Amino acid sequence: MASRKKVQYQKAYYDNEADANKAMSKVNGAAGILALVIWVLYLTKIFTIPDQFFPVVCVLFPTAAVLLFVPLFLMRTDAIRKPGYKYFILFSLMAVIIALNITVPKHSLLFWPFAILIANHYYNPTIGRVIYGVSMVAMLICMYLGMFFGEFDENLFGGGVIKPDGTIGTVETVQERLDLLADLARNGNNRYLKVFLYYYFPRAAIVTLFFMVSNLLNQRTYKLLDDEIRAHDEQEKAKTELGVARDIQMNTLPAETISSDDVELVAELKAAKEVGGDLYDYVDIDEDHVAVLIGDVSGKGVPAAMFMMKTITSFRDFATSGKTPSEILREINSSISKGNKAGMFVTAFLAILDKRNGKIVYANAGHNPPIVGSDFNYRYLKCNAGLLLGCFPQCYVKDEEITLQAGESITLYTDGITEARDSAGNFFGEGRLLETMNRKDHHFVVELHHAIKDEISSFVKEAPQSDDITLVTLKYRGDHYLTKEKGFSAKKENVLAMLSFINDFGDQCGLPDDFKNKLAIVGDEILSNIIHHGYGNAGGDIFVRLIFDQEKKEFVLTVIDHAKPFNQLEVDNAPVTGTENKIQVGGLGLIIVKKIMTECAYDRINGKNILVLKKRFDEEKAPC
Repeated sequence: MASRKKVQYQKAYYDNEADANKAMSKVNGAAGILALVIWVLYLTKIFTIPDQFFPVVCVLFPTAAVLLFVPLFLMRTDAIRKPGYKYFILFSLMAVIIALNITVPKHSLLFWPFAILIANHYYNPTIGRVIYGVSMVAMLICMYLGMFFGEFDENLFGGGVIKPDGTIGTVETVQERLDLLADLARNGNNRYLKVFLYYYFPRAAIVTLFFMVSNLLNQRTYKLLDDEIRAHDEQEKAKTELGVARDIQMNTLPAETISSDDVELVAELKAAKEVGGDLYDYVDIDEDHVAVLIGDVSGKGVPAAMFMMKTITSFRDFATSGKTPSEILREINSSISKGNKAGMFVTAFLAILDKRNGKIVYANAGHNPPIVGSDFNYRYLKCNAGLLLGCFPQCYVKDEEITLQAGESITLYTDGITEARDSAGNFFGEGRLLETMNRKDHHFVVELHHAIKDEISSFVKEAPQSDDITLVTLKYRGDHYLTKEKGFSAKKENVLAMLSFINDFGDQCGLPDDFKNKLAIVGDEILSNIIHHGYGNAGGDIFVRLIFDQEKKEFVLTVIDHAKPFNQLEVDNAPVTGTENKIQVGGLGLIIVKKIMTECAYDRINGKNILVLKKRFDEEKAPC
């Protein structure tokens, strides 16, 4: 645990270091300019120094300036992010301070706290302590070296020197200074000791005071960082747990699409948070009946998700019992109301479809009324409001029924759709939902869902999703459909197997040979694009569903994968001109598809790409 925490601290520091290094590089650049200015002042004799030390100054200050300018040139490179780069910046600055204190001891003592204060930029107490320790040792050494090199400082020698002619002047050579210090020591004025006690010690105390303040700031920052890491740990732990809960929740839901000779179902759920309280489920009661449930739990987050799981479990326990929708809802209510001390509840709508004749028996428990019908004739279903589930031991709901004609559907939804709000707080509304569904033909259920989602997205714009959104459409086909479906591994060598599967279905339906040949080209393009450009090297599965409407003479190919988002219907299809091929990935396949197929639709539902291709045959060319 301690090791892991250390790594977290290091990461937090390193995340800050790139910006800190950039700021320090600019500080060093400013110090480099100062070094050049001082050098110029020596060159112009405004600052004076003994002649024997002048060559040293002419080498030292330009070298220091170059050293300080180096970080400015490295700011745009990867070196700025290296863990040890901060020490290069700090110690190059220290080197210049040392050079200044040796050559100009009178004027540069104030630079020592500067390096300590500037080290705080890294929010690291260790760095501050290292710079402090180096500064204290280097400052003492610089004072002693300053006795022999650089400008003459009366403080280091105890006053001016009386020359033989009686004038007060300075000693210049190293030997003269050594002799002077020895003479002072013989007269009881040990300058080495006095410099330490009266010159170094007070300044060291001031530097130490600066360090203590800096260290307190660093410790406070360290404490804030520690608290932030702990909070981040808790957040990450919560995210991980919520992610697991979301996976469990989503895996509890059935597949988003089903298709048979009699019915087609498309369902999708988009939670407003990591986990949600919306639910949908469907169960094949027997060969002739399918039960579909949709619900919306009060509240959001983990409690709602747990109540949602309990509701689905209860539904699956009672759905195949042979009871009517109202009886099943009463059983669910009895199950979830037990121990419900939090007072949670769920609205629900349950429908059981007889696949032989389109008859639906349904019961409503306080949920939004569904929409029934087909293109240009969608309408809200009149139904009893019913009572919410989970609130009371008794549930007051009643059975009602309606009969769907072949090709009609029932669309169930939660109030996350009708109550979706834009930035001004306006609701999407039931009227806009019905208008969207009736605006144009929706030849596929996927296309219908896509139109609703696009309209909601266009309405809310940048406003955040405020509630879970669930949409389920069950379409009754009647008895004139042939269907076949199969899953394949997304491998190049399986393309032929998938094309053979499609061709065999074409033979079963009596599709024209010419169309089957063209369909093989379409299938090869579509499937190859998914394998190579959708999955890449990741691998995965491809689900192929085939439908033939014997009454309308329509063939439908549906391809489902869970690769990255890849809509082959939206790639740029610039024509080939000259020798330059401007068609993007999938473009050629789309050109072929549009020439052969009558209609195409794409949607991405719950992390899956769903591509639907339809071919409608003319009566005189229709297969037998």
